[in-house]
Amino acid sequence: MAVLMAWPLVMRRFFPSPPQPGIEELADEGTTPPQGPAPVEKPRAAQPPAQGPKASTQAPAQPPATQVAQREPITIRTDYWTAKLSNHGAVATSWILKSYPENGEPRRILPANGDGDLELIPSQIPESLAPPLSLRLPWSPELTRRLQEANFEVHGLDPNENEIYLGPGAQKEITFVYSSPTLNGRKTFKFTGGAFVFDVRAEVESNGNQQPVEIVIGPRIGDQSDRQTGSYASPPQIVAYGIDGSRQQIPGAKITPPFATITAVDHSSKQIDIDKPLAGDVSEVKIVADKGATLLGYARVIGREAGNQRLTLDVLPQGTVKGVGVAQGVDTLRHGYQWAGVVDHYFAMLAVSEMPIREIALTNVQLKPPGEEAPHDYPSVAVPLSASSDTHVFVGPKDMGLLAEVSSQLGANLGALIDYGMFSMIVRPVIPALAWALKGLARQFHNYGWAIVAVTILINLTLSPLRFYSSKKMKKAAKHQPRMKELQDRMKKLKENPKKYERELQELQTEQLALMKEANPLGGCMPLLLQMPIFWAVYLYLSSSLDVRHAPWTLWIHDLSRPDPFKLLPIIMCVTMIASTMLTPQPPSADPSMKMQRIMMTWLMPIMLTYFFFFSAPSGLVLYWMVSNIVGVAIQLFINRRTAEPTTEAALAGANDGSKGGPRSTGKPNGEVAGKKSRKRGQERRAEV
Repeated sequence: MAVLMAWPLVMRRFFPSPPQPGIEELADEGTTPPQGPAPVEKPRAAQPPAQGPKASTQAPAQPPATQVAQREPITIRTDYWTAKLSNHGAVATSWILKSYPENGEPRRILPANGDGDLELIPSQIPESLAPPLSLRLPWSPELTRRLQEANFEVHGLDPNENEIYLGPGAQKEITFVYSSPTLNGRKTFKFTGGAFVFDVRAEVESNGNQQPVEIVIGPRIGDQSDRQTGSYASPPQIVAYGIDGSRQQIPGAKITPPFATITAVDHSSKQIDIDKPLAGDVSEVKIVADKGATLLGYARVIGREAGNQRLTLDVLPQGTVKGVGVAQGVDTLRHGYQWAGVVDHYFAMLAVSEMPIREIALTNVQLKPPGEEAPHDYPSVAVPLSASSDTHVFVGPKDMGLLAEVSSQLGANLGALIDYGMFSMIVRPVIPALAWALKGLARQFHNYGWAIVAVTILINLTLSPLRFYSSKKMKKAAKHQPRMKELQDRMKKLKENPKKYERELQELQTEQLALMKEANPLGGCMPLLLQMPIFWAVYLYLSSSLDVRHAPWTLWIHDLSRPDPFKLLPIIMCVTMIASTMLTPQPPSADPSMKMQRIMMTWLMPIMLTYFFFFSAPSGLVLYWMVSNIVGVAIQLFINRRTAEPTTEAALAGANDGSKGGPRSTGKPNGEVAGKKSRKRGQERRAEV
């Protein structure tokens, strides 16, 4: 006790710490005073190596701290969006998208629930998270906290000017300034009317030394009214695009997951023991429960022991007990990036730098909002800023035309925002033609649903020759399947003594190759594979296009981007899938296992696919598959009639007509004749033996 009580007195008397702003001064600046005793606070703030006692002694010579009160939010209105900025932290508190240009005309954007304005920023951001467009100092969490909690002075606006309107092409520059004896910050925004991109630059000095600074994109940027879940929804996540053309898409659950479990807690010394060591370059951790689904709080690591498995923290968040998880506070990715940001299914906020981005910092917490059953991810990414060059920030919809226009302006590939999957090289050329056809027909019908129906019919009619060829090949394969099975059984018996029956095996293999050449089952599958790029392109476009969003069809289908509320379309589609399977040519078989397999493929598989995938699929996608199946059934019926085998009487009549000078054979034996000749030769060989 004597040592603990005397130590602070000795340190203050003989080893005074550098001058720090007092509680009263911090209150005037609008910041929160540091927590804990002064001797512990100093090592927490990781300063650059250039910052030593010499730089700190110059702090009193700096101008006094700026005393600024929190003012009303600054509202910036354009024809396409409305944003609100707060001088408390110099951050964005609201970003509403109203419309976007399409064919030279504004197209209105509504939220997912169709009511009110489309807000991209969460209304309530947890205190542990940095608000959108806030500054982050990667070397000093304490200075970051001071900047985020400070009131900035606003330059570029009159004292009572809180709302401005920017017409097309009009520009406005707003600068936020913070000044104190030890910390100075400046952040400048440049907005342009009629554009979805604005510029930002920032600089921060601590004790006269320039600090590296980053801007926070996020957390959870996207349509805040969208509650859709499942495989057809994309919750907010991080997307980064490299200068080498690589694309990284990181869901929130993959960011800073728990890596260790607390095995012991000492509340008196604020120490925890974990079952796995903490990486040496990690200075901040977060304590989580429920396998990461519940955030207990953040803490800074101020001491390490026992091979980085005993950590001393600045604070133990409430609920820290044995068995809860520990995760890194920040994940740092080092690569050459062109841009990075937070996106959801239809909207995005990106930071595009004029210079290559060498590293980005990712954070995420999972929180359960009031009234919600499942927790939500709040991912965000911090991108480095420069004081000498602008960083461009895009906030808007993921519309292909708009992204192409912005990409040409910035010299960056923003089209990579849209994920085309592993077959992007094949699908990407098909998407523009598909979009052109759907938009053109939608203007003619004044209904996007009927445009999907018309395009689906055109696609199936265009691909009908491939379907005809495929069906013909599969029918031939089904016809020769019994003979193929007979050859396989005979070869299996002869292979028991291959040396004795070597000649017979070669002849059977020759006949088998002849049958496969004439009626190869793969010949029926290849045309289907050639159709896959078109089908995949339709699937991707109807799942992610803004044109389908809020587009009605008829009767009860008011939004083609949402599932059918009564599940009628999926049920009809399931029936058409069963009909299509039943009409597909299949080889006859007496094998009970084969019969059971056919029953499962005909009945069970369509029902399972409908239940697990199509009940929750967007109505536009289900409409496409349903119409495609209906048209496919009609085409298959026509093909089956054209390729039907003649009856015995018709075949005899044709033979008699041929004997009287009718059409002659081409001279090429079919598979059946070849099979009869082979069987005859086999009988002769067995007689010889």
